[in-house]
Amino acid sequence: MANFQTNDKVRIKYHIQGKEDGQALIFIEGYSGNEATWAAQINDFVKAGFKVITYDRRNHGKSQSVPYGMQIARHGFDLAELINHLKLKKPVLIGHSMGASTIFAYLSLFGCQNVKAVVTEDQSPKAISENDWVFGLFNSSWENFYKNAALIETTKLTRLPISSEIKRILGEAYRSYQPFDFHFNQPLLLDSLVQDWREEIKNETVPHLFLAGSASPLWSSEHSKAAASLNPFARAYTFKGCGHIPHLESADEFNRLVIKFIQKNSY
Repeated sequence: MANFQTNDKVRIKYHIQGKEDGQALIFIEGYSGNEATWAAQINDFVKAGFKVITYDRRNHGKSQSVPYGMQIARHGFDLAELINHLKLKKPVLIGHSMGASTIFAYLSLFGCQNVKAVVTEDQSPKAISENDWVFGLFNSSWENFYKNAALIETTKLTRLPISSEIKRILGEAYRSYQPFDFHFNQPLLLDSLVQDWREEIKNETVPHLFLAGSASPLWSSEHSKAAASLNPFARAYTFKGCGHIPHLESADEFNRLVIKFIQKNSY
């Protein structure tokens, strides 16, 4: 496991696997997750000829935890620093949940100039419901948003069973990490959830695949179609019966779909 240091002196851990000269893919985990949550993807994407990069965001997994940088914009900047550190040319960015918000933050800061394509999984670009957007977290309004945000820690996120092998890999990985501190990282969660990324989506000039689980406990899966409708380069797909983590709940379907999307848009 390699590492680099951000410009505000935080150690970020990362892995590179696969074909050195293959199309680079960066997988970005969700809130409280770590790079091991992509265990069901690595082999298939490596076999498909890609250069696969996974990393732990600051305060996640084996990366350094610090009491600063609790803004999703900082996580977007960290992603830019990883891309620069590895000298990547037009990687494909693949993010789940807050990993998707990390991508939105990156795009808001740097645009699409050095991005080949984007895949975001089960993350509404606006987590608070208002008159023009009805796909908020637990259908939150500004009045009950903070109360509802606290429910994430105890919400069961999956709806379909995860394979015993993936459970074993995840269990071993999580036992090797310090437990994620939800209270300590609450400022990051709240900062991420109050953002509205719809204008950034409208400005994208690269292919974007919005994914959702039809049984996600966090928000209506219709958020993916609504987000995709904002940009002619985007399209949406919903995994039937899946909760918030389709890449684990329906791993084979996720892998086939995303590999096909990338192959179609990488040349």
